[in-house]
Amino acid sequence: MAKRAVSIYDIAKLAGVSTATVSNVLNQKGNYSEKTRELVERIAREQGYVANFAAKSLRESSTKTVAILTPDVSNDFFSTLVLAVEGRLREAGYSSYICNTANDPERESSYIYGLLSKQVDGIVYIGGTTQSRIEANVDIPVVHIDHTGTTGVAREVFVGNDLPRLSYDMTATLFERGCKRVALASVSASLYRTAEHDQAAGYYAYLEEHNIVLDKNLVLEGPHKETSLIEAEHLVSSCLEDGYSFDGVVALGDRVALGVVNALKAHGIAVGKDVLVIGMDDSIYSRISTPTISTVRRHTAQMAEEAMRALLEMLGGAKPSETHIVVDHEVIERETTLGF
Repeated sequence: MAKRAVSIYDIAKLAGVSTATVSNVLNQKGNYSEKTRELVERIAREQGYVANFAAKSLRESSTKTVAILTPDVSNDFFSTLVLAVEGRLREAGYSSYICNTANDPERESSYIYGLLSKQVDGIVYIGGTTQSRIEANVDIPVVHIDHTGTTGVAREVFVGNDLPRLSYDMTATLFERGCKRVALASVSASLYRTAEHDQAAGYYAYLEEHNIVLDKNLVLEGPHKETSLIEAEHLVSSCLEDGYSFDGVVALGDRVALGVVNALKAHGIAVGKDVLVIGMDDSIYSRISTPTISTVRRHTAQMAEEAMRALLEMLGGAKPSETHIVVDHEVIERETTLGF
C-alpha cells in the first residue's frame, strides 16, 4: 500500500498546534513564537513535508490533473465558470479536483497543501480572494479568474473584467435613466476589496466625477453571513424602515439584485418605476425575476477560454504571453430600468 502524503493536519497534530498556525509558519505569515516556528519546521522536515513540495518542481512526468478552487460552487456565476473550465480541461486530457473554499483561509490552505501533495499540474482559482501563499520552490502554473490575491508563484495569470469600470457603467446607467439618489447594495464587496481590485470603486468614482455628494446611509454592505438574496433583503428593508429614500440601486450581483427587488416589492414600491435596479453577472436570477432585472453580461465563456489558453501554454512549458487579461462587459437593460 502506498504511503499517504503528509498533510498540515498531520503536522498540526504532532506539534500540538492548529492547522492555521502550521499554515502561517510554512507560509511565513501571521504571528507565532520562534519556538513554535522551530517546532513546526522541524516536524515538517522529519515527516518529509518539504520534500513533498520539492518533488513537485523536480518531477519529470505529469499527473494530468488540475485543481479548481472556488468560494461558493452554488453561485451561478462561479459554477458557470467552473463547468466551462472543467470541460475545457477535459478536452485537453486533464482531470479536475473541484474544491469549495467558502472564503475560509484555513480551508483554502488545507486544500492547497493537499493538492500539491497529490502533485497537481496546475491550479485555477475562480472567484473570491486568497490569502494563501505557495512555497517558493514549487514550480506550478496558477490562473485566477475573477479572483483577487496572489499565491506568489513565478507563473501566474489573472483573467477578469475591469470591475471598477463595470460598477461605474452600472451607476451611470441609473443616473442616465433619471435617478437622483442611487444606493449601493453588496454582501461581499468588502471581502474582495484591494487597492488594485475593488468591485464598488466605480460607484464612488461616478459620484465624485459628477459632483454628487455620497450619502453613506445609502451604502448597504453586508457581512455575507446569510445567502446573498436574504441578506440584501434585510439591508434594503432596514434602510427603508430607517427612513432613507433612494430611487436607484446598484446591486453587486444578480442574487443581491433579486433580494433588493423582493424587499422593494414587500414595501409596496414599484420596481422599474419608483426605484430602478441593476444587478451584475447576467445569471438566471436576472431573467426569472418579476420584473426582469437589468444586469451586466461578463462573458464567462470568453473568460474561461482565455484562462485555459494561458494555463495550457504554461502547462506546455511556455511563459504566459500575458499576465493580466481583461474581458469586456456589456450592460443588459431589462424591466427594472426600462419599466414594463
